[in-house]
This record gives sequence, structure tokens and C-alpha cells, in this order.
Amino acid sequence: MSSSLYGAGAEYALHSLLILATRPEPASVKDLATFQKVPERFLAKLFTRLRKAGLVAAREGIAGGFTLTRPADRISVMEVLAAVDPDRKLFACAEIRANCALFGATAPEWATAGTCRIHAVMLKAEQVLQDHLASRTLADLICEFEKKAPDEFLAGTGTWFQSRKQARTQTT
Repeated sequence: MSSSLYGAGAEYALHSLLILATRPEPASVKDLATFQKVPERFLAKLFTRLRKAGLVAAREGIAGGFTLTRPADRISVMEVLAAVDPDRKLFACAEIRANCALFGATAPEWATAGTCRIHAVMLKAEQVLQDHLASRTLADLICEFEKKAPDEFLAGTGTWFQSRKQARTQTT
């Protein structure tokens, strides 16, 4: 069974923010969850974290919902990941180097001094990953997606959210 560094929360948050970035009006968590067929309660928890991190703002009212707090080209992928999955590390060193059977009850200083060499390699890899994610913005992702998606899909997304908003405002 494989596992990933970042889970569904990262994916749901990034996809949701891409939708917000391409919309002129707020979108509700309910609509975002329905559109993507993801669990609404889980997405709501993610949006609480995104709001606390200052990436989204909530607007009250029947036509309310969430908007980005700044342009998509000023929100990095790393900021989103740090907001929804704080303290995520690539590697957790268990310091097993002190447990060698040859050491007996106490490991010698040379074996445990400084950062574990494996941990050092992993810290460098993590820094490279974080630097790359910090260099990519929501706007970059939107640009790549818009190259891939047909115009009909992009227009259909706007129409879908607009129809949801109209349905809400007509029922009040």
C-alpha cells in the first residue's frame, strides 16, 4: 500500500482555491464540495484553516461564501499546503543510530554527534521540495489547467456556480 506526503486535504484545498481564483463571486463550501463530489464537512474544516491562514475570507449572506484574500499570483502552493497540513515533514528521524547492538547500553559520542546523515539528506530534499512549492502559485496552476481544459468546461463551471447562486437567492 502506498502513502503520499500530502493527502486529500491538500488536493481538496488546492482544487477549491483554483475554483475561487477563477470566479468573480464568492462560492460556498457546500457548492465547492458538491461540484467536486468531496465531503462537505471535511472541506469546511479545511476552509477554517485556510481562513485562519489569511488565504480566504468569508462573506456572509445568501449570496455569500468564500473568496481569495489576494490575487492567485500572490498565493503559493506551499502556503496552501502549510495552512491545511501544518507541520508536515518529509521524514521523521527516529535516531536509531544509537541502538546498534555493538554499542551496548550507551552509544559512543561519534555515533550520535550532529545530525544523522540520513536525516541531513532528507532535510535537504525537503527544502528543495518546499522551495519548489513556494515558487509555484495558484495562478501557475490555473494557467496550466486552462491549457488542458476545453473552453466548454471552463464556461460550464461558471454557469454551474451561477445557477447555484440563483437557486439560493430565489428560495429566500
